[in-house]
Amino acid sequence: MSTGLPQTGSAGPWARPGRMWLPSGSVAVNEFLVGWAEGELRRALSRSTLLDGRAFEIFGQGSRVNGTHLDQGSDIDLVLMLTAPVPGYGWEEFRDDVLTVLGESHTVRMGRRCLNVDDPGSLFGEMVDVLVATEHRWSPVPGAGFSEQGVFFRDQDGRAIVNFPRQHRRNGDAKDRRTGGRFKEAVRAAKRARRRGGADLMIDGWLAPSYLIECLLFTIPDRIYRSAGSPAAAYRDALAWLRRMHRDDPVTFGALPCQNGINRLFGPGPDQWDPGAAARIIDVLHQL
Repeated sequence: MSTGLPQTGSAGPWARPGRMWLPSGSVAVNEFLVGWAEGELRRALSRSTLLDGRAFEIFGQGSRVNGTHLDQGSDIDLVLMLTAPVPGYGWEEFRDDVLTVLGESHTVRMGRRCLNVDDPGSLFGEMVDVLVATEHRWSPVPGAGFSEQGVFFRDQDGRAIVNFPRQHRRNGDAKDRRTGGRFKEAVRAAKRARRRGGADLMIDGWLAPSYLIECLLFTIPDRIYRSAGSPAAAYRDALAWLRRMHRDDPVTFGALPCQNGINRLFGPGPDQWDPGAAARIIDVLHQL
C-alpha cells in the first residue's frame, strides 16, 4: 500500500521513502505533511470495524501547526479525539480500541503521553506522534450556554490531563499578527538556544519543554515585541521582562496563564511547572 506521498524506492505500509517530493514554502510543506499524516491515520483506523459508530476527529497540534518548529525534521503531532464519550466508553476504552485496530497491521505502543508506531523503516512512525484523547468541555461560568472544547487524556502514570490545543494555536496566531511576526520568531530563537543549553535547561530530568517556553513568551505584552528595534532585540527584551516580573512580582508571575488562556502554567499538575524552575530557565536563556 502506498503511503500517499509522491515517492520512489519504498514498499509496504507507512514505509520510509527513498526520496520525497515536497511543495516549496514552509507553510505549504507543513500543510502537506500534516494532511498526509491525518490521511494515513484515518486510513489505518478504517481497516477495522472496531471503531464503527464511534465519532472522532483528527487534527494537528504542536510546533508544526503552530508555526514554531525549527526544521522540516520536526515531529508531526496529531490529536485523535473521541467526540462523543459516554458512560462505559471513555478514554481508556477508546485508547484500547485504537491500539487494537492499529496493532492489527503495525507494531504500536503507548509512550509517556502519545501512541507510537515502532515498525522498522516506518516514515509515519518516525515522524508522527498521536495523542489519543476524548473531548472535554469547559465553561467559564457553570451552566452557561457557551463552552470551550478541550481534550482529556491520561499520561503513562495514569494522571488525568486536560488541555486546549486549538485555543493555544488560535491565541498564538493572533499574537503573532499583532506583533508583526516577532512573537513566533522569539519562540524559535528560544528553542534554538534551548538546543545549545544542554544540562542547564533541564527540569526534572527532561529538557525544558518547548510548550513551557512558548507559553512564557506568550505572556509578554505586545508592546515589548513591537517597540524593539529588531527581532533579536525583541527576544532579549522579552526575556528581560520575564526576569523582572519574577524578581519584582513573584505572585503575578506564579499566576501566569498558559497560551490557551484557560489553564494555569504553574502548579502541581502533570502538565504544570514550578515557577522557580521556570525562572531558572529564563535566566539561562538570557545568558546564552
